[in-house]
Amino acid sequence: MNDTNSNVLLISGHPDLQRSIANSEILNLLATTSQIKIHKLDEACQGFQIDVPAEQALLTQADTIIFQFPLYWSTYPALMKLWFDEVFTYNFAFGPNGDKLKGKKVILSITCGATENSYQPGEFNFLPIEQYLQAAMHPVKAAQMDIVDTVITFEMNSTPDEGGDQNTVMQLAQQHVERLTHLLN
Repeated sequence: MNDTNSNVLLISGHPDLQRSIANSEILNLLATTSQIKIHKLDEACQGFQIDVPAEQALLTQADTIIFQFPLYWSTYPALMKLWFDEVFTYNFAFGPNGDKLKGKKVILSITCGATENSYQPGEFNFLPIEQYLQAAMHPVKAAQMDIVDTVITFEMNSTPDEGGDQNTVMQLAQQHVERLTHLLN
């Protein structure tokens, strides 16, 4: 993906970045180290109100789109789900004239509070993460976008009562950003 002229848009699907450690840190680090346009759904779609034409315009202007989100119960948060439902419309993202996003590059950038090992049969999350992402990425695939890579960081839990550690999350966020920026360079 070493296209230095590439217009990169990051869609942040976290519903409340003021309460986030991992996703907020990732966005803060990206804002200072890259030329990525960061679009925060929790700010742009307050009260779950989505300006569909504006959101669609952002997508059509981008060459590469990063979907940044925490994994909530094995999918993206409700705000991002609603955003996909409202923005990826018939004759925009799919249907006979729905080719506006066709061929755009996509990078999935995901934070998970759980361990990687927990995403397998017999463990807490029951299935491999890839199986959960198949359903979550249906709109992207229906729009004929090209998922070129996925950056997933596990154990991004900063809540001590749940076994998390903020210092570890900050270090993991730095590593996550390094992996993302490496993909873009």
